[in-house]
Amino acid sequence: MRGKKGFILWLVLILLLSPVSAWGQPPVHESGEKTQEVSLTRATSDAVSIIHEESTEEIIASGIRLTQFNRFDTQGWMEGAVLQVDLSEESVQTDLLTAGAVAASAPLRQQMEESGAIAGVNGDFFDINNTEAALGAEVRAGELLKSGGERMAASVSKERLGQISQLLLQGTVTAEGDTYHLGSINAPSLQAGELGLYTAEWGQASRKHLAREDGVEVRIQDGIVVDKREGEVFHQPLQAGETVLSGFGPAGDFLRPLSKGTSITIDYQTQPDHRDLLFAVGGGDWLVKDGKVATSDDGPIHPRTAVGFSRDGKEMILVAVDGRSQASRGMSLKELATWMKEKGAWNALNLDGGGSTTMVARSQGMKGLRLINTPSDGEERPVPNGIGIWNEARTGKLKGFRVEASSERVFSGLTRTFRAYAYDTVYAPLSLEDKKLKWTVDPDELGSFQGAALRGNRPGKGQVQVEYRGVKSQRDVHVLGKPVLLAIEPGTIGVEKGKNARFLVTGKDEEGYQTFIEPRDIQLDYDTDVVQIKPDEDGSFNVIPQVERGATVVTAQVGKLRTQVGITVGLEERGVDNFDDSTSPWQFSKVPAEVEGGLSYVEAPGREGQALRLDYDFTMSTRTRAVYAIPPQGPLELQGDVKKISVDAYGDEANGHWLRTRIKDAAGVYHTLDLARNVDWDGWKRVETEIPAGVEYPIQLDQIYLVEPDANKQDRGYILLDDVTVHVAEGLELEKPEIPHHPMVLQQGELPDNRWKYAVMNDMHIVSAHSDSKEVRNFERALSTIAEEEVDFVVFNGDLVDTDQREDYHFVKMLIEKHLDIPYYVTPGNHETYGSGNLDNFIDVFGPDADFHSFVHKGTRFILTNTSLGGLRESDEGQWTRFKQLLKHAQEEPAVQQLVIVGHHPLRDPSPAQNSQFSDGKEAELLQSLLTQFREESGKPAEMITAHAHVNHVDQLDGIPHIIMGPVGKALYGAAEDGGFYSYGVFGVQAGAKGTKKENEPWLLAEIRPILEDVTLQREVFPVGKTVSLPLKGIQAEGWTFPLAYPATFRVHGSDGLIVDGEEKKGQQEIARYDSEEQTIRFQREGTVTLTVKSGDFRKTFTLTGKK
Repeated sequence: MRGKKGFILWLVLILLLSPVSAWGQPPVHESGEKTQEVSLTRATSDAVSIIHEESTEEIIASGIRLTQFNRFDTQGWMEGAVLQVDLSEESVQTDLLTAGAVAASAPLRQQMEESGAIAGVNGDFFDINNTEAALGAEVRAGELLKSGGERMAASVSKERLGQISQLLLQGTVTAEGDTYHLGSINAPSLQAGELGLYTAEWGQASRKHLAREDGVEVRIQDGIVVDKREGEVFHQPLQAGETVLSGFGPAGDFLRPLSKGTSITIDYQTQPDHRDLLFAVGGGDWLVKDGKVATSDDGPIHPRTAVGFSRDGKEMILVAVDGRSQASRGMSLKELATWMKEKGAWNALNLDGGGSTTMVARSQGMKGLRLINTPSDGEERPVPNGIGIWNEARTGKLKGFRVEASSERVFSGLTRTFRAYAYDTVYAPLSLEDKKLKWTVDPDELGSFQGAALRGNRPGKGQVQVEYRGVKSQRDVHVLGKPVLLAIEPGTIGVEKGKNARFLVTGKDEEGYQTFIEPRDIQLDYDTDVVQIKPDEDGSFNVIPQVERGATVVTAQVGKLRTQVGITVGLEERGVDNFDDSTSPWQFSKVPAEVEGGLSYVEAPGREGQALRLDYDFTMSTRTRAVYAIPPQGPLELQGDVKKISVDAYGDEANGHWLRTRIKDAAGVYHTLDLARNVDWDGWKRVETEIPAGVEYPIQLDQIYLVEPDANKQDRGYILLDDVTVHVAEGLELEKPEIPHHPMVLQQGELPDNRWKYAVMNDMHIVSAHSDSKEVRNFERALSTIAEEEVDFVVFNGDLVDTDQREDYHFVKMLIEKHLDIPYYVTPGNHETYGSGNLDNFIDVFGPDADFHSFVHKGTRFILTNTSLGGLRESDEGQWTRFKQLLKHAQEEPAVQQLVIVGHHPLRDPSPAQNSQFSDGKEAELLQSLLTQFREESGKPAEMITAHAHVNHVDQLDGIPHIIMGPVGKALYGAAEDGGFYSYGVFGVQAGAKGTKKENEPWLLAEIRPILEDVTLQREVFPVGKTVSLPLKGIQAEGWTFPLAYPATFRVHGSDGLIVDGEEKKGQQEIARYDSEEQTIRFQREGTVTLTVKSGDFRKTFTLTGKK
């Protein structure tokens, strides 16, 4: 019923004249929030400083500007978007978005599509999972849909001015001479004594929750009571013209005497008057009031939505900030308020955040809507309302184009599709015939267009331009070199019939620059009876299963390059152990020794049979603590191509600890996999982990364990495990890709004398109590070798010790200084924090520069970083500022010719599980982009040397060489044939030039030296006239064997009569030829020769004989 201006109660006047606090209750951050919910917290916003920020801006219609930002600060990443709306622009319209009823919800995009809005954000907090009704006021086109009590609201008047205020309901109900205060309209709940009005706008949602013994409802039509309910509510949806009054307590007493046919008068208005408003929407905390931050809440951080207005009320600012992910942490209310003020808000209101935070808008030149932010629930949450923006103005006169491509990079010889979206002079989308658009690239030698597809011709950067009748628009393009390597992402594909999967074919050029390759440039070969594969417009491929269960190898070919991926359809579940048979029990283990615990078979609560109980007491140590369940006879073989491992876990007493498992593959490599990062549930829950692509089958289940790395989490408890299951796909045989050889790594040769040298070693994991361990022996072996050479200094790149014990640091320091009389430097690894969670002991022993250090040596700037907690910011946020300053100095200082970054954690772990890399992938991408930018803008080469992955691996990423050095001690994480060996590195630098004086020779050469105990051959007698494989096998501590081949550096010398790699000596009588790269020998005639293998301090000579 439409309200009329009526009697103003004195109580209402008191409310209007008295200051009403909007902050009396604890702040609400998200609809449905539980008070006991644990949220991320952080230091005060005053401590936050920006490390890096990027933004893009576009005008999507006259008066509507969209800015998307990506910010990295000392607290983490922040992603979000801002809509700036000029309310004075006559073509701009604003109004309330709704789901069709007050008590209903729908995704914001759906609300906008149905109403024709071109931009919008979600609105008010709401009665989530119940009635879905908003909690605050709703005004649409001047009509009051619901009241909002004392809650704050954002509104825009018909004079196009925005404001933040309460929208107070002032109303009375009069019947049979009595008058009662009208408390609410279409409210999701009522308080005792509150008289509530419900209209047809409420919708179809049930109001059964309002039923009370002393409750009364009357149904009214045309001002007459037509029905009454006591102790129950009306269930049927109201029709147009019908209303219901509802109440209990005094409000119920007012309604109880009323009977069918009673005349009733309802008068109401709002302050400010809803009839003078274009719209109003309720919200939460007042963020900014009269130009000042109005909240002190700097606690929990969440995704956020907010609305604000400029001082003159003529600009509306709508904000959506993502959160609850590594990509975007979210904001506290105080941080949001400060940020809104910076964006120009004189007054601002917090709207519903968390999983509700949503912004949808059209893009410049595009007709459809797109989701601008990334909702924390993974998809749009249905919400009751939002703020919508419309602009239907059009001129039809072309102003420009939005030029887009899935990537600005394209390989030489291949193609990239560009798209142009036209817009007119008021930024409305405009339709043009694609064939009438003219595409060019500048400079033109970069490539040529066929239609809208650019074919790269030669490497370089430039601009793509589209033109129509003299109107031009551009965007950047980067033509790469020809691809030298292909890959398919993801590396393994599993799908069920009825569902689809997608993949991209990517490539890399000689400099390590990467991008994806479009379907037109790719030939695919696969079994079409198992799947159908169709190209998509975005350049990916769509996989459509044709069978319930099957498998096929997909081969992608681009020119002469090829790569493969396996696609499996359907999985078979196979039980591994349900723990009902305890005759051959699983075994218990723990680390460190102080941990208490045990393993037992118990009755499984709430289900039949037994479960495995793993008890722990983590209160006896601050080091990383773990308890293990180990299969009865050691690693348990899992038959078939296992794609997933699952286990039922009972979490009542697990206290949020980390549940993991470890497998061993056929190459002898261990892979640690996560089952649940936090066991924080009650009762049973099935958890699972996927087997990473690249493992060699068959695999073995090595252990299941509960672990806690946080020194502050001190507790005891247990976890129950049941029904270990594997999910098996049909087997496939894939080609093993060749490891590309990086020219930086020396093979058959020595570091030239004109280069100065330094050494790097890492992952020693020394324990002073084990002075005769493999780790100490390998370490001393490497130190003594380096001491005999002309090495300028040594860098010990993290994990010098196994745990953060002062006596272990002193022992390591003693070993170093016992062998070396040259300078050395240290960086911290993750094990330097194991036990204390900090680097205090490490710094006390190695000095104040041990956690971050930089120096220039003979024209090379070295930056030694701290990644002890998994990355730069997480380990020490302050080092980012120093790092960027040093990068700038290195770029500008002529005396600095090269740059070397040293840190423990690699940006990318080459192993399948990828456990040993930067914990923040976005930070890794940022660091990579800054290094690439440094190289491209300065013309100076740069390199990154890392560790931690316990494998030797060399790669080139976007122009930057990355060397991951293998460990000196502890376990190896890589397969023997993939760089899995104990090693250290010696590097030779070409001084005095940007790069190299010798053409095609890298500025930096590396010897990756295996710590050898022996080298063996399979045979020493060979037939004459045949080329025979002669692989070299390296033997290391504790019997570890590996192919002595790339990336290991070694040199082979032959006696007279043995020609090595075609290098013939004058007058030499040829008996045999040896190829060091292929590791083959061919005897030309009978005779005997010697072959000497040398690497580091190791040297061994073999006598080889050729016989007919």
